[in-house]
Amino acid sequence: MSPAVLGAGSWGTTLAGLLASKGEKVYLWARNPASAEYMQAERHNPKYLPDYQFPPTLQVTSNLQEALSGQQLVIHAVPSHATREFAKEYAKYLAPDAVVVSATKGLEYGTHKRMSEVIHEATNHPVAALSGPNHAEEVSAMQPTAAVIAHPDANLAEQVSRAFSTSRFKAYPRTDLVGTEVCGAYKNVVALSTGMVDGLGWGDNALACLVTLGMDEMVALTRALGGDPRTVSGLAGVGDLVATCASQHSRNRRYGRELALGTPPEAIKRKMHGMVAEGVYAVKSFRQFAQEEKIELPLTRVVHAIVYEGLTVGQGVEMLLARI
Repeated sequence: MSPAVLGAGSWGTTLAGLLASKGEKVYLWARNPASAEYMQAERHNPKYLPDYQFPPTLQVTSNLQEALSGQQLVIHAVPSHATREFAKEYAKYLAPDAVVVSATKGLEYGTHKRMSEVIHEATNHPVAALSGPNHAEEVSAMQPTAAVIAHPDANLAEQVSRAFSTSRFKAYPRTDLVGTEVCGAYKNVVALSTGMVDGLGWGDNALACLVTLGMDEMVALTRALGGDPRTVSGLAGVGDLVATCASQHSRNRRYGRELALGTPPEAIKRKMHGMVAEGVYAVKSFRQFAQEEKIELPLTRVVHAIVYEGLTVGQGVEMLLARI
């Protein structure tokens, strides 16, 4: 399956490099023409992965038609809030037999739709999801990593998994697309809370309490949205939750930590050099869904109140720990 990766952030760049490391010609699309030209010439991404050198078969372009011409495997790696409009933008260039893989973890605000649903609606192509404990910094350094490729068609999931798998990156096919995407989106909300614990100067005990509460809410949301609760116990659930909530690589944990330290949101964005903390968007969608479905999710409610309603981090985390 000839691949193209849409989105030249840290994760998109990493996935393009991973696929190109197998000797296949891979296109990496970047929206900014100047950035694409620089990366093609200098063979690295100075903004997101400055130390990672591109494999020889990786080609960078800002031309969507060039990137997608005849490509059978298209990896969508742009932020969740931009997904629908961007998918509409590239839909007309997709090859008839193209399969899209969503590498974006989120829930669309207002519709509560998962990224695969949004992309499918915009493109009318089959959409699988890539998820799991996958920090770009470690994958790009060829550190051992496992992931999940989910799609209800087991044969398609298996085919896409083979396209990604290397000696250091093992992709496992799964059929629970719903559960995989819900877990991938919700773990970012939990990571915001564990970052807050870190910023308050509290330790692993408090962090573990919030992760446990987060797992309960992940199960409830997976079930409510039509997924298999057993997925929470696997790589897409617990695996991703551990990696995101405990790692210094985690953007969402970092965002929560900065909030606890009193850093204003705009200053946090500047400090993160444009990288997106998806939990900030996800908590808004999950909170709206919980209210509409009358599901009590205390961690979701409190994190939303901290991010959007002016509740202080100290007050919010104290409220959550009182419920454990």
